[in-house]
Amino acid sequence: MQLPTFLQPETRILDFGVESPDLAHELASDGVTRYLGLVTLAALHTVRSQADGLERRFHELASPDQVRRCSTDVLIVRPAFAERLWMVGELRHVRYVALESGWSARDVETRLAKTAARFSRAVTPRGRFDVGETRFDLLEISRQAPPRTRRYFSPVWGPEGLIQRLDAAGIQYAALRWFEDLPHMEPGEDLDVLVTDEHLAAFGTLMNEEPGTIPLDLYSETGLPSSDYKNMAYYPPQLARQLLDRAVVHSSGCRVPAPLDHLRSLAYHAAYHKGMSSGLASAHVAETVTDPEHDYKSALESLARSVGVRLDASLDGVDEYLAGEGWRPSVDTLVRLADGNLWIKAKFFAAKPEPVIPPETTVFLLRERLASVVGTDEVLALLDHLGFEVLMTSELDSAAAARCAEQTRGGNWGQGPFPVSGGGPVTVVVAVHYAPAPPVGKALDKYPRLSNNDVLVAKERVRDLVAARVSAHERFNPVHSSDNELEAWEYVTIALPQAAEELQELVGQRRVHYRTTVPVVRQLSRGRRAKVEVVDGADGRVVRKTFAAGYLRHMERELLALQQLSPEVAAVPPLLASGDNWFSCPYYRDQLAPLMTSRKLVPLPLVRDMVDVLRQIHEHGFDLVDAKPQNFILDHRAGLKIVDFEFLHRYTNDRPPFASSYAFRGVPAGYTDDLPVSDLSYERRWLAFTGLSADQLTSGSPMSQHTSRAVFRTKRAILGPRGPVRRIQGQVRLGARTTRRATGRTFSRWARARAKAA
Repeated sequence: MQLPTFLQPETRILDFGVESPDLAHELASDGVTRYLGLVTLAALHTVRSQADGLERRFHELASPDQVRRCSTDVLIVRPAFAERLWMVGELRHVRYVALESGWSARDVETRLAKTAARFSRAVTPRGRFDVGETRFDLLEISRQAPPRTRRYFSPVWGPEGLIQRLDAAGIQYAALRWFEDLPHMEPGEDLDVLVTDEHLAAFGTLMNEEPGTIPLDLYSETGLPSSDYKNMAYYPPQLARQLLDRAVVHSSGCRVPAPLDHLRSLAYHAAYHKGMSSGLASAHVAETVTDPEHDYKSALESLARSVGVRLDASLDGVDEYLAGEGWRPSVDTLVRLADGNLWIKAKFFAAKPEPVIPPETTVFLLRERLASVVGTDEVLALLDHLGFEVLMTSELDSAAAARCAEQTRGGNWGQGPFPVSGGGPVTVVVAVHYAPAPPVGKALDKYPRLSNNDVLVAKERVRDLVAARVSAHERFNPVHSSDNELEAWEYVTIALPQAAEELQELVGQRRVHYRTTVPVVRQLSRGRRAKVEVVDGADGRVVRKTFAAGYLRHMERELLALQQLSPEVAAVPPLLASGDNWFSCPYYRDQLAPLMTSRKLVPLPLVRDMVDVLRQIHEHGFDLVDAKPQNFILDHRAGLKIVDFEFLHRYTNDRPPFASSYAFRGVPAGYTDDLPVSDLSYERRWLAFTGLSADQLTSGSPMSQHTSRAVFRTKRAILGPRGPVRRIQGQVRLGARTTRRATGRTFSRWARARAKAA
């Protein structure tokens, strides 16, 4: 491959470990001028003296780690730094790596590192090319990293040249702090720059005109992708906009915050971004950092004096000052910042929240793009299905939408991990849930503040609706929600301040309505729509089922079954009493509960009795859509009983044959009655407990059923999750995975140590 067929005039090249200017001259003669050579300090003077007009293209190689901390299209690595190639997987910020070919001992290591990278599929060979007398092997990085907040600009420009180019391009920005000595920057220091959303792309394009090694952290006003702080806006967007609009020109020509904004923005950074690492003291945390990266205390005190502000330069004092100035973050943002800030945790979230008395309040913010794909009514129906009783739905006016966009979700309403953004919030839905349960496992690790896993389920279901209706490259995040009740009421205050009091009253009424007014012995279950409790009745213990206000239609089905079927079907309990949202039945001592949690099959005579009960219900024109063995209770005195008729269906036309009833075959397409959230598959509800197919269950003879169950037990014993085949497969996979990981860790440790030896 010859040079001109590969490189274009706009291609950026960073030459790492260069020892002469020959390559720069060869490239320049071919019209490729965006070159930067990093030279060891010992060789820098010699290389520059031979550069013949290209002196400014050569700069000191300050650290071998600059191979990772740079921006370029092509990274040329010379043999003297071959060790860096062992960690080629860390070079995802470049597109190509070019390796100088030769036959020295260093070249041998280069070839070995290249082979290891190819084996790991980190790179793809793209042939060779010659520049003068030098030959290079070209490797394409297999997976490039997306742009990040940390960028790098050209040392050929330096800070002064960058400032001049930003002004010439008309970009609205502000260097946030530690700009007093500009255009001078100490080696290793970085610039923190805030830019308008409008000019973010132009800023990035400008920086990408040349290879860069001087670090710059670039933040946009609303935290757009690759310019955010922990997936949030760096400052509350409305405050960021004010800071940018009021920016002044520093003596260096750089745009910087006005003095009062400088104090506030530095105080915000010290308290909410840095926390204890700022070196500022706090009454809430005993330990302090005695050697912070910068002297925030002195800087804040000096700035405060210069603008006539009295400031206690402690974390608590700074927070109090910022709160008075309207610069304290919202609770939503503080919660997000607390993950990496011990002081925020200690000051704002030290006390564990009081347990929520059901129902729990949740707020969903529907995003702009959702309306073009999924109707609001469809979303509300989905929420109802998952047990969210919607109390209020409101379109946001422009002012409310702006408040929500700025004060929730960390001010960041960008696309996130999706191909496109869902847009800002346009509709607010306030709902309550009667059985909040926190997530577990990986979901808890990912969403530690989430108090109700059904919130996550609801958002995933709405995303699934969107994914089913748009192409893969058009998918977006359609909905945002509060994580817990504290956030929910903050969201209400932001989105619907005029309705906050009314909503508080509604939630209070729901709690009173759901409260059990008689002594409770114990709770048997707490579901999305109702709770079941053993209570003390006038004649002893009874079971009371209390329904949420939004789900009284489910109670009506229960009453229908108890009133009409109990006299006809012995297994249906009698109705003892009822109120506006509750009813009571006899209390039975269940002997089946332990069996339902074991891996044993339900005894066949009992299975046949269960089917007979459902057959009787079917003969009276009803179908229990979600029927399963867990619906049955076996009392040593009362015998077999069936409970839970929330999803009872009454046939209005000719009912299907019993073997084709919904309880076994599922509901037909177009079924409009309520359905439970749980899995309604026959395999999950019946097969696992009976070992029988649907046909065998409803019409098989005792002999054929015994045979089928014997076959099922054998298969499950051998091939089931705990069978020997699965165990052996699991052990083999675990062993292979463990070996692979151990080998990978060992190699990574060696490669990292070898790379650092450069």
